Amino acid sequence: MKKLNKIGLVALMLLSVLVIPEAGAKMYEFSVKAGINIGGTSPMGLPAEIRSINSYNPTLSFSLEGSVKRELTQKWGIMTGIRLETRAMETDAQVKNYQIRLLNDGKYIEGIFTGDVVTKVKNDYVTVPILAVYDISKRWDLKFGGFLSFLTRGDFSGTARNGYIREGNPLSQKLNVDATYDFSDDIRKFNAGLELGAEFVAYKHLSVYGDLTWSLTPIFPGDFTAISFKMYNVYMNLGFAYVF
Repeated sequence: MKKLNKIGLVALMLLSVLVIPEAGAKMYEFSVKAGINIGGTSPMGLPAEIRSINSYNPTLSFSLEGSVKRELTQKWGIMTGIRLETRAMETDAQVKNYQIRLLNDGKYIEGIFTGDVVTKVKNDYVTVPILAVYDISKRWDLKFGGFLSFLTRGDFSGTARNGYIREGNPLSQKLNVDATYDFSDDIRKFNAGLELGAEFVAYKHLSVYGDLTWSLTPIFPGDFTAISFKMYNVYMNLGFAYVF
């Protein structure tokens, strides 16, 4: 409840900057948006430990947003809002010498795994975008800026199969495993990064958009060691907006 109160306070402060009338203030534009997120939670660049991607499934991830735009000049404006969204994916990767912590036969083991790793990610966020808007024409807008996201529910779990783990170090004895892992409780509650997008006015009150969100903060904290590399949210949000 405290976290939700803080999110609401941040949103109200941002919205008040845009909505409180001022002398000579220009017009406001309110919209409701619905879309889907397509992308992944992954390292930046493919680490040497990941030898190949056997499969990738973006899964069905929805977003719903209420936003307000304030025009500053004929060409420039600012935009913010509140977005409820899910960022999700499923991958199956072949790995070698992959540092991981597993739950095997009721106990945790940590070491170097070689085999197949299936990962499922489904994280729900409340996101506040803070964007500059440039009107290319009456029908096209460019948007760029950043976003702040607050985790409301996290799921990062999977299985390690068709392989073996060397517990502790690469020279220890091989242990064949078909094990699970779940790092959901370790996901960082705060996520922030860059956002870049475009919006096209298709009809008087209806527009379509595409927004790329690229996180600069990894999803796990700095002291997290169950995976040896940092992972980031990179997602494209595609959808439509009703403009009031």
